[in-house]
Amino acid sequence: MKLCKLAAIVAASSAILLFNSCDETSAIGSSLTGQNVEIVIDSTFTVTAKSVLVSSVSPRISSQMLGRVDIPGFGSLSSDCVSQFLPSTVLDTATFTAENIDSISILFQYYRGDFIGDSIAPLGLTVYPLNKQLPKDLTSSFDPEGYYDKTPLATQIYNTSTFHESATDQAAATRTLRVKLPVEFGRNLFRKFVENPASYANGQVFAKDVFPGFYIANSFGNGRLTTMAVCGMTVNLRKIYLPEGQEKLDTIDAEHLYYLVTPEVINNNNIHYTMDASLKSKIESGRNIIAAPVGSELELTFPLEDILSKYRAAGGDRTIINTLTMEIPVDSIANGYGVTPPPYVLLVLKKDRDEFFAKNKLTDNVTSFYATYNETYGRYYFSGLRSYLSEMISRETITADDYIFSLIPVQVNFENTASSSYYSTSTQVEAEIYPYIASPVMADLRVEDAKIKFTYSLQTQK
Repeated sequence: MKLCKLAAIVAASSAILLFNSCDETSAIGSSLTGQNVEIVIDSTFTVTAKSVLVSSVSPRISSQMLGRVDIPGFGSLSSDCVSQFLPSTVLDTATFTAENIDSISILFQYYRGDFIGDSIAPLGLTVYPLNKQLPKDLTSSFDPEGYYDKTPLATQIYNTSTFHESATDQAAATRTLRVKLPVEFGRNLFRKFVENPASYANGQVFAKDVFPGFYIANSFGNGRLTTMAVCGMTVNLRKIYLPEGQEKLDTIDAEHLYYLVTPEVINNNNIHYTMDASLKSKIESGRNIIAAPVGSELELTFPLEDILSKYRAAGGDRTIINTLTMEIPVDSIANGYGVTPPPYVLLVLKKDRDEFFAKNKLTDNVTSFYATYNETYGRYYFSGLRSYLSEMISRETITADDYIFSLIPVQVNFENTASSSYYSTSTQVEAEIYPYIASPVMADLRVEDAKIKFTYSLQTQK
């Protein structure tokens, strides 16, 4: 690591840029006041961290993780779920009655290949009706015992194999698992709407006045974990009637998705994880391991005091911060199922960690940041730490709360925003950030080799 200074002088008759370089990078600067400007690139700082075990997370997502899997090098992971439903506010009571319901099914939809493990392993799931309201602040360690009726509504054996799919099915991006429920269950839901349409006003009212939801459990099997992106209840209706003035019976058939698991209602993955002994040994030996959906994250100490000391010693008010970045190299960990590093990590002040997720916050690039895993270079790169340093410079006192961070595996979802310019363009912006639970992930972060690069302009008198 090396401290480099680059000078740039602007002459009155012409702009002459003098370049110097070091083995890390090069930069230029200029003075608009006839004074010298030195561009300083300092990469002499070190980062320290330690792994912290995490037993539960509080994700607010609508996807469901179902199954059990043992992954050498990672551990044993299982997940089932409790789910409420958002109802449709309009049911077709003009055409149909409750007795016209021919069938009702839970429909699970997952993206092709969105599982880890053996596609042909037969796994079973059982659907139980909840008989009391779910607590509001659920975590992944929730135990549904005492919240559901032990008499199941349905059971199903399933796999994710594509061996016998038709050409049409093979072209589809998603696959569907359909679990048939008792027809009288669907008719009772329909009758509740007829009796009181207000009970379908929203998910909270529906759960309280009509149906608390399902507990969807793993009944048997091992070897696969599948992420269900969509879960809903479809109702098939059939009305056989004699049209006015006709002698022959006619039939009206319809299928409606009247109930859906969405972010507006409670959906919780109940996750059970036993860490592999080899992974636990790496943590105990001091390696900086992150693992999810539950497992471990990092407590990272950022060298803020050293950076502030260098900044003030260099000139303070005569110094302009250009950039502050941090690059952390990543090693994948050998395992039996190709578990990879998480696609994103969140860096947030440790004191703000719980509130960040509880309030569904987005990164502000002052006290919270995210980085994308770069598979080509094997690293997480935080490029926008400048605002954080500017904020810290303005404070009279600095405490450990200002430089101890949590580094957490997360999922970052985006939405497109259209510009109003003449040329139609769109920009992706963060829409939500939550703890990563889509599938098993893990990585060994070489924090000891992390590179912090602090670049600033220093104005000096001639």
